[in-house]
Amino acid sequence: MSIVPKLAPWLQAFLYAVVFLTRLPVARWLQKPDAQVIARAVYFYPLVGVLLGILLVLFAYAIAGLGVWLAAALTIAAWVVLTGALHLDGLADCMDAYYAGHKIIDPTQMRERILQVMHDPVCGAVALVALVLLLLTKVVALASLWQQGTSLALLLVVPFLARVTILPFMALADYARDSNQSSPATEPGTGILWLVALCYLAPMVMGFSVFTSFVLLGALTALLIYWWRFWFTQIGGYTGDCLGALVELSELLLLILLVAIF
Repeated sequence: MSIVPKLAPWLQAFLYAVVFLTRLPVARWLQKPDAQVIARAVYFYPLVGVLLGILLVLFAYAIAGLGVWLAAALTIAAWVVLTGALHLDGLADCMDAYYAGHKIIDPTQMRERILQVMHDPVCGAVALVALVLLLLTKVVALASLWQQGTSLALLLVVPFLARVTILPFMALADYARDSNQSSPATEPGTGILWLVALCYLAPMVMGFSVFTSFVLLGALTALLIYWWRFWFTQIGGYTGDCLGALVELSELLLLILLVAIF
């Protein structure tokens, strides 16, 4: 019996993850996804990060002759284009929502206000400042990394690890919106999410020194726990915007740590 029919649902899940997290033109090969395909897509988020990393490394090599700073700025711009600013939008919504609701004393009213603002497509001043600072710091960190003579291939690690953090975060938290509103991905079992995350991390750990692995994973764990506790206090769980913001903050943290280490 051919194994192609058995692999097809997993391939569709991978394609759904690519379509959901990037602007790569693969939607033509994606069939109408059902709930199972959407649930399985979560497992492939880190692989989408690997794909993004490969494309970014190739792009960075192609424009390396333009100089460190211009190459860094263009690489970050390509990064935004490839993802369709999806995660940046999540960060912006989180910033606006928190500052709109953090002074409300009543927890129920605060939660409702935060979720309302998260759903609002309007971008406020707080969100704009957050985006500018994040992108500026990313450009400077990437340029600093390359000025130190670090291999461009190191860029592979950043989008990969940032998307691995999604899995344990979803295992820790509950979806915060009402039950009649769909989650960005139907949540698989929490135990499976932890197992898949560990399987992704194993080869990465073997590729770095013990010290580097400890620093990177320790810092990401601290960020993950902080981000989980922060939104648990605010809204009792997470939304898709919280996941997107976590990816952006993880990427920024990793870039800064890589500059410090290398």
